[in-house]
Amino acid sequence: MKTGTTLATTLFALASFPLLAQQPPAAPQPPPSSPAASPASPAVEMSPVSGELVSKLDSKTAKAGDSVVVQTKTAVSTADGTAIPKGSKLVGHVMAVHPSTGGENSQVALQFDHVELKGGQSVPVHSQIQSISPAGDAASTSSAAMAPSAAGSPSPATGGANGTAKAGGASQATGGDPAAAQAANSAPAPGTIVARNGNIAIRTTSIPGVLVANNAPGQQDPRMGQASGILLGAKQDIELDGGTQMVLGVSGGGGGGGAQ
Repeated sequence: MKTGTTLATTLFALASFPLLAQQPPAAPQPPPSSPAASPASPAVEMSPVSGELVSKLDSKTAKAGDSVVVQTKTAVSTADGTAIPKGSKLVGHVMAVHPSTGGENSQVALQFDHVELKGGQSVPVHSQIQSISPAGDAASTSSAAMAPSAAGSPSPATGGANGTAKAGGASQATGGDPAAAQAANSAPAPGTIVARNGNIAIRTTSIPGVLVANNAPGQQDPRMGQASGILLGAKQDIELDGGTQMVLGVSGGGGGGGAQ
């Protein structure tokens, strides 16, 4: 089918991860047998926390170093006892960005490395992006589930103008019905791992044309040592409005993204 062909072509093109090649080499890691193994090892348990993007994120205008903030909508305590109350701010930044030019794939690498509590205290955390949903799509984020997504170029009914993967397109076109959106897009179920690159897994999201790459379950790819995830736009730019729903796995300690 055309959708399947587009998906396969897009994933093949994304497999090179040009943004990862731009990152500085990770610090040498201790041997696997060492008790001082990477703090983001598979043994680290991550707790999901739901929140919403405070400001718009656009691959056409974003620059490395730009602040990215997700305000939490649920309270959570990490496995090490770190308490993150509802209304806290999970703060991160754009590590690198590659906009879509001439129909190329776009990429935005993000790192969320600390939480600002209501009292002003800053707490370092590990984090990994688990799901992304359109603004107002509380049903999917409350269960940490991803809504349907088309990994190929969106149709006019689901994509934004000028080749932009805009949050909310599929949901609006189908009256907010996730099942109808999935049928309309003929895409894998949201959250499905559709490709792997080493220990990096590429998953669908609820936003048409947008995928997310992070560590595969139980794995820690060294290329993701300083990233919470990489957003991938299939032959288009990524445009996430303020209010876009996100679920991130978090654990105490700060630094890079953890295995999930």
